[in-house]
Amino acid sequence: MMTHTWILKEFLGSDFRESLDLYVYNVCPDLLPIHKCISSEFTHGIPRKYSYPPEHQKAAFVLFHLLVDDMAHHGQIHSEPVRGFKPDSKGYAYLLGKSLIEPIMEFHQRIGMEIDYRRAAYCAHMIIELTFDLRLIQEMGQIKLYELFSEAVEHTLDKKMDELCTTLDWFFGMETASTRQALEKGLSSRTLERMKSLRNIEGRIGFYIDRFGLDCEDDATWKGTRALLLEGMQLVGDFEAFLNPTLHAIRNSGFPFSL
Repeated sequence: MMTHTWILKEFLGSDFRESLDLYVYNVCPDLLPIHKCISSEFTHGIPRKYSYPPEHQKAAFVLFHLLVDDMAHHGQIHSEPVRGFKPDSKGYAYLLGKSLIEPIMEFHQRIGMEIDYRRAAYCAHMIIELTFDLRLIQEMGQIKLYELFSEAVEHTLDKKMDELCTTLDWFFGMETASTRQALEKGLSSRTLERMKSLRNIEGRIGFYIDRFGLDCEDDATWKGTRALLLEGMQLVGDFEAFLNPTLHAIRNSGFPFSL
């Protein structure tokens, strides 16, 4: 979430604090699937909109998240969502993650959980995203980014929830009750505390182990996962290779982003 927050902050420039709730709109595709009736396939596969009524203009910043994901996964912005997992995608996270695929398969074999190339490619892209996010917040202002996002959450919960829910209902075509339940759970203090736990490599190791159903009590699993994430940290040293092309592509995408 911090990578998405940083990119939006840079995109907004000097106006980055003008509408704090935009940072919450920007992470909704990842927040809403906390609700058991909402899937990430749904929130990330929504048809792209090119125009918005005045009362729902902020919904464009939900789309902003999806365009960043396009660049990370496919290397270009698409006018319609790309559906289905593609292990040979050409985006930053997949291209950079290719060198991790064989080590991931060997690691899983050692711990008795063999996986195929397709699954390993997915794990590799996840490692790149986890480590990129970690290095970004460590080297480009971890505290300031978390403070900005936390302030945005507090502002939204206090003053903008009705507007947010109404706009998301319009954008996704969902019922207000489900939207509000998902947002309240996703923006809860417990969730924010879990985000803070990801500020170091140990937190990211735990997240990976939990995400892929590995044995959190097994020392070999922790050691192997740590080695993979440390390798990922070495791969993602050049932030500008992703950040600059992504900002350029979004600015030139033709999608409307206005305050």
